[in-house]
This record gives sequence, C-alpha cells and structure tokens, in this order.
Amino acid sequence: MSTIAIAGAGVGGLVAAQKLALAGHDVTVYERNREEECGHEQKDSFDATAMDFAGIDIPNGYIAPGNDITFYPLDENIEPITAPSPENYKNITVDRRVLFAYLKGLAQVAGAKFSFETAINAPIMLGGRVAGIKTSRGDFYADLVIDSCGIDSPLRTQLPEYTAIDHEIGFCDYITAYRAFFERVECDEDTGERYKIYLNSDTGFSWIITEENCVDVLIVDFEDIPFAKVADRLHKLSLRNPQMGKELIKGGKFTRIPVREPLAVLVSDGYAAIGDSAFMTYAVKGSGIAYSIKAGAILAKAVEKDEDKLFDAENLWEYQKDFYKEVGFDACRIALLKNLMPYFTADELNEIFKRRLVTSEELEMLLEGNIPISKIPGMLKEKIKLLGDMPEFKAQLMTLIGWFGRFTMVEPFMPNKYSREDADKWRDRYNKFFDSVKNCHENIAQAVEKAEDKKEKKEKKAAQALEKAEEKKAKKEEKAAQAEEKKAKKEEKKKGGDDDEPRHLPALND
Repeated sequence: MSTIAIAGAGVGGLVAAQKLALAGHDVTVYERNREEECGHEQKDSFDATAMDFAGIDIPNGYIAPGNDITFYPLDENIEPITAPSPENYKNITVDRRVLFAYLKGLAQVAGAKFSFETAINAPIMLGGRVAGIKTSRGDFYADLVIDSCGIDSPLRTQLPEYTAIDHEIGFCDYITAYRAFFERVECDEDTGERYKIYLNSDTGFSWIITEENCVDVLIVDFEDIPFAKVADRLHKLSLRNPQMGKELIKGGKFTRIPVREPLAVLVSDGYAAIGDSAFMTYAVKGSGIAYSIKAGAILAKAVEKDEDKLFDAENLWEYQKDFYKEVGFDACRIALLKNLMPYFTADELNEIFKRRLVTSEELEMLLEGNIPISKIPGMLKEKIKLLGDMPEFKAQLMTLIGWFGRFTMVEPFMPNKYSREDADKWRDRYNKFFDSVKNCHENIAQAVEKAEDKKEKKEKKAAQALEKAEEKKAKKEEKAAQAEEKKAKKEEKKKGGDDDEPRHLPALND
C-alpha cells in the first residue's frame, strides 16, 4: 500500500482519490477550506461523457437540457446570433457544491480520508523528489503528491527549476470572473431568452441566465476588474433585462480562472499536477470540469501501471502522454483561438455579427467543444475570402492559421519516454511556441499596420485616380465650354457681319 497525498479538493483530485483508494492505496485529501465551503457557490455545465469516460455514475437530476445561447453584439442595432442547443448532447448542469459532495462521498466510500481546514504551504523536497507537503497542521510525507490546489498552487509555484514544472501564469493566461445570483422579478418585457451573452466595449463579456427563481450573472475580463466596472456592467445588464432584480441571493465573488494551454510538463518525481493547477481548462469557456474528471481517471490508471510503485517522472509520464492524447493537444488548439480574442476591436466584433461571419452552428460547436479541430484552419480560410475590405481582421485570421500550422510541428516532439533532458527540450519548445503566440501583439500590430498601410495606399491611389479623372473631366468640360464660346463668338461675328454689309441705294433721277 502506498501513501498518496492529494493537495486540494478539486474535481480532478477527488476523482483520482476515489480511483486510487479503490485500488488499495492510503489516500488523504488535504483541503484549506471548511467542508461546507468547498466548491464554488454556483451552477456549472459540462459534457456528461467525461463522467462516462471516468466510469462514474451520473445521479438522477444531473442531466439537463442544453441551452440555446443568444449572443448580443456591441451595436444594439445589429441582430444577435442564437446558437442552438446541439442534438443528442448529454449536458450536466449541477451546483458545484453538490458536485463536490457527490465526488467526496464516492472517495470516502472507497476509503479516502479528508483533512479540512488544512492550508497547503509548500512542497517537501528530499533528494530531488517531492516527498510530501508542508501544511498549517504540520508536515505530511507521501510516496506521491497530487497537486489539485488550483491556479495559484503553492506547490507548483515553489517547485525547483530542475523539475521542469512551470510556475507562473502570464498575460492573457487567465480571466477574472465576477459571479453573482440575483432575485428574479416578474416583468412584461421578458423576451423569454434564457441564456444571453453580451460582448463588452473593452475586453471580456458578460452573461445572464434567467433561472426559475433567480438570475445568474457572470462578468468576465482578461484583466483584473475594479468593482466600479462591475457595477457599471451590472447596471447595463439590468436595463436590458428587467427580470434581473437588485437583491443579491448568493455569490458576488471574484475568481481567477486559467484560460491557457495545459502545463508543458505535468509530472516530476513524486509529483503530478491536475485540474487548474495544471491549467486544464477549455480556454474559450474557462470551464475545466470535464478535462479534470478525465485527467483524474487517466492519472489513477498511470499510477496503477507503476508496478514498482516508484512514482517517479519516468513512470508518471504515462499520465502526461495519455492526457495530451485524450484532451491536451485539442486544448492547446482551442487556446490558440482564445489568444486572438483580446486583439479584436469593437468595430471588428460588430462586423462579425453584421456580416454573419460566424454562424450559429459554428458558435454552438465552439462552445460545446464539438468543433472539429482539424477543420478549423480550413474554416478560417473560407472566412478570409469574405474579408476583402477588412484588411486588419484578415491579417489577424492569417496569423491564427499560421499558429495552427506551426503547432503541428511542435506536437510530435513530446517524448514517448521520459528523460529529464528530453522533458526539458519538450518544455522549452512548447513554451517558446506559446510565448511567441502570446507576445504576438507586436506581430499582429505590425501585420495590422501593414494591412492599414496597404489599405491607405490603395485608398490614396483610388483618390488620386478619382482626382485625375475629375481633373480630366474638368479640363474636357472647360475645353468644351471654350469651344462653345468660340463657336458662339463666331456665330455672333457672322451675324454682326451681315448687319454691317453696305446697302445699295436706288439711283437718283436727274
């Protein structure tokens, strides 16, 4: 029997706890919060097939009908786009605290123990290996530490450099989300649209979901949001949605959510990262539940394959490979789409809606994760054909297509077997690629500037041609006028000549 410490009661960690306890390991989950405070105070939806993948029964009442989602552009004069709920899509909608209680119960029945109100402070390192965790209740040693502490994990951020585990999260790698539930009031102006998303005039978006007894509001930005901005957006939402009351029922908190590619390296000797600690989110939505559930099952399987129970990076690399094969590489490509979002201008977003450059079916596929990843570059090329008069937007989509092409040259370099040297090379290649993508604002700015220069030159050339044509026309008209004037003078002269001709007087009689 091996001792396994799971730091943090995140979804992925709970799934791994259940699987590993069932396999006979001594599993303890250490969580900083009180039990009744675990899980976000909100409802979330995710793909039910993740539970099927992990072999977890879905309780009655978890499966919910999909949502028709209506997207509203910045310009209220432009028609919104409604993405229909996909057919045959198994969607789970559940309160996060209810989901926590369910997964915790499964883990406890399997034999896992829980230590609540235990803050994780740092990893314990022995001989180049993670050997346990330092907590507010003392030090706890383990054969394997699973990091499920979240985006700002005190374990991941304090691992030595030689582990090849990245520490920090960078620009546009996270969103700040304000989530609140307000009372629902009866009104005559309710349109009946349950789920609405509004694009903001700066970065980010807001959503409003009208439930039976409340109104669910989410406000998101790619940077930290001052409360004054939140208050302004809440006011605007209430004006457009009179069913949204003023009484706050629950929530009203800020959360940081990773929206980036997964960690380049997920494992080290005695250590494995999972969930938000490993940045396992569907970057366009900011939801990581489905990815984390799958990762928990994949990790438990890799641990069981380690017959010697060494739990070193070489054996845990099976988890790394299988995770990336199942969801990781697709998550990377979705992250590429996300990385372009902060660069769209308000005018470009309005044009996307006005011209219907994105169809309702494409929005539905993107939101539900059903978009065929391999077909995205081809779809983008078709959009580019419609952008002859939008050079800036065209340049951005061309940049995105280039990213997809370059990533296909990065993916094959993930080692099939672990060595520290190969893991370092993989991490450096992977991070270098995504760093270049995230720092591409200069490249995009240059491409946009080039496109604008080209557009300006084209407009200048057209203006010069028009000016030349008008000048030519004016000269022609002037010449015609001069000819008319000359002709008129000639006719006048001729007429005057006839009047001046001497008359023959009759001869006088003598």
